[in-house]
Amino acid sequence: MSSSGSAKVFIVEDNFIYSYLVESMLKDYGDFKITTFGSAEECIALLGNNPDLIILDYKLGSGMNGLEAFKIIHASQPKVPVIILSSQNDVQIAADFLQLGAYDYIEKKDLEEAMEKLRNSILSALGKKE
Repeated sequence: MSSSGSAKVFIVEDNFIYSYLVESMLKDYGDFKITTFGSAEECIALLGNNPDLIILDYKLGSGMNGLEAFKIIHASQPKVPVIILSSQNDVQIAADFLQLGAYDYIEKKDLEEAMEKLRNSILSALGKKE
């Protein structure tokens, strides 16, 4: 984590509403420095800012998808936990992410359930207690 004690979290999500929901949830549960990106390319360009955690959507509107982005992110920052948050419910895609080293894969299908799972995964990935 950064020297100020607050974790730097990157959110890569092309759906503004979902991005806002995740950001709001994070603000409710801790002291996070949040940066949001509408595309994987924007996130990758700023990996040098050394995020503590990345939340990555699979289906991004334009450019590379989440799996392509994850491979680049993981190669550049292998110790940074990446949580995949996606409406994609294909078991093989989830398995591919986890085999490649994603910290967690969470489906968006039920908003309340997804936010609870995401919160727990973030706290676990960052070694925080509730």
